[in-house]
Amino acid sequence: MSFAEMISTKGGLLWETVRLSDGSVQAGLFFLVLMCVGVALDFTLVVYCLKRPLRPSEWASALSARALPGQVVLLSALIFMGLYVAVSFAYGLFFSEFTVEPHTLFFQTLFFHVPALAILIGLLRRLNISGRKSLGLERGRIPGLLGLSILLYLAALPLLWFYSMLYQIFLDQLGHSFYLQDVTQVFLTPQPWPVRIAVFFVAIIAVPVFEEIVFRGVLFPWLIRRAGLWPAVVGVSVLFSAMHMHVPSLLPLFLLSVMFCMAYARTQSLLVPMGMHACFNGVTVILLTLMG
Repeated sequence: MSFAEMISTKGGLLWETVRLSDGSVQAGLFFLVLMCVGVALDFTLVVYCLKRPLRPSEWASALSARALPGQVVLLSALIFMGLYVAVSFAYGLFFSEFTVEPHTLFFQTLFFHVPALAILIGLLRRLNISGRKSLGLERGRIPGLLGLSILLYLAALPLLWFYSMLYQIFLDQLGHSFYLQDVTQVFLTPQPWPVRIAVFFVAIIAVPVFEEIVFRGVLFPWLIRRAGLWPAVVGVSVLFSAMHMHVPSLLPLFLLSVMFCMAYARTQSLLVPMGMHACFNGVTVILLTLMG
């Protein structure tokens, strides 16, 4: 899911002549309020950064120190890829359709996300490695960190929207027809409220937790140790955006990943990018639901 899906319709860009539904108007007003808050927060962040200079070298050193051993990272990657292939094969045996349905998300969460995290935790315990410390999940200041994640997400909104709009215009000029992510279709089709709630839970809890642990918790510190902060930010973000396999979302997801990486580097807590990720998915789901 990305902002490209909120600024486009099947007929073209949103500013073309279209008849807006009541839900679209509500979604637009909701998004406008979020954008106004985001712009105000951006000014606050600029003032904060001017008064307190950033120290990326110190952030990189701290994250590099908590990087997992290379053998653990490689073994985890191989296990995750093997598990994903096995789960995809099993899904094909049980379900014949090629479209993404709610049960697709539930199947993926129950048989891939949860087992993969369990395997990673078991591997760390087997090697006597502190998972909380290595993944930036130490207890303490949880309410404050989650509150900070909401503020940082809102501050990221204007930048994400601006570049998503430019990227969509660029693709449109190239003649690249816009299409929605398969997973997005789940939120646009009528579903019973219990199913909607369950899907919403997967989108704002299961997916952000898994992806942030894998990309920011495991891969990011390891790449910092191997290549430095900025190459690690770019490398993780390229993988993060490419993993979603959706051309209209490549640039927005790349920028989003960069912001997640910098938030983690600055706060040294994985709870912050998790919270930002959850906010991004949650707001996107709400907007898509309102737009129908």
